[in-house]
Amino acid sequence: MDKARELIEMLGKSDDYFERQKAAWALVNLGEAAVDQTAIALEAGEFSDLRYKSAWILGKIGSPRGVEPLCRAMHSDPDQVVREWCAAALEAVRSQDAVPALVLAMKQDSSKDVRLRAAVALRTLGAAEALRDLLGYGEPEVRGMAVTGLAKIGHRESLTDVARLLQDEEMEVRRRAAAFMGEVACDEALHCLARALQDGESAVRCEALKSLGKIKGECACDLAMQALQDQDWQVRYTAVTTLGEIGHNKALEPLVEIMFGREDEKMRAWAAWSLGEIADERAIEPLQRAYKTCPTEVMKKAKDSLVEIFKQEI
Repeated sequence: MDKARELIEMLGKSDDYFERQKAAWALVNLGEAAVDQTAIALEAGEFSDLRYKSAWILGKIGSPRGVEPLCRAMHSDPDQVVREWCAAALEAVRSQDAVPALVLAMKQDSSKDVRLRAAVALRTLGAAEALRDLLGYGEPEVRGMAVTGLAKIGHRESLTDVARLLQDEEMEVRRRAAAFMGEVACDEALHCLARALQDGESAVRCEALKSLGKIKGECACDLAMQALQDQDWQVRYTAVTTLGEIGHNKALEPLVEIMFGREDEKMRAWAAWSLGEIADERAIEPLQRAYKTCPTEVMKKAKDSLVEIFKQEI
């Protein structure tokens, strides 16, 4: 019996966890010599524990010869855990030959975990065109995963296609499209986010504000300041923290008004934090007043800004 077959047998039959782990790593260390026997175990192993360990081993070895058996098992294994490990292994192998199989898994697998793992693998592979094609797929979850994949890749060439999804019927797809704009960070993205801030769902408006916090600049600041008047508390709160992340001094006066205004204590406190993040010395005097006169949470954030940002002694 050759070494790989002997180790596979140990991996499948031993009752000792540590012995199985030792066998798995020994197969990894064998490299190419272990691929054939491990692929057989993946597709024909009786127990799912052996099959998913075989997928893991093939991923660790990283041989292109493991791609076909991993693709077949990802589509056919009855255990979703095995299918998920196959997708993870294909991500580790990093072969473009796996892209069509991963796309099919995203579209058709019955398990959300497998679909998500396939989507992550596609973005790791940089499969931008495959993800771009999925933007028009009928299932909203797939469209959303494709948007996120393109965002993580930073595929600015997809901006126009993703921008159309800001009008998608599914809120989660629109939210992810707004998040995409923060990852590509360009002037055209700002125009898209201006539209997203008018979305009927507060979750989309909040995501648009978070993207503005990544883009920064005066235009982003102007858009975020408009959201301070939003009817939804969470959107106004996100606008306050976003203005701190943007760090433009144009927001100084509106934030001072909020810090001393009628909003609840939490929002007023984060206005004090944002004033520190802007780091304009004109904020020192109102922060000192807030430290002396405002409720506890506001006072704490005002103190933090004064001490940590402006190096004031309290």
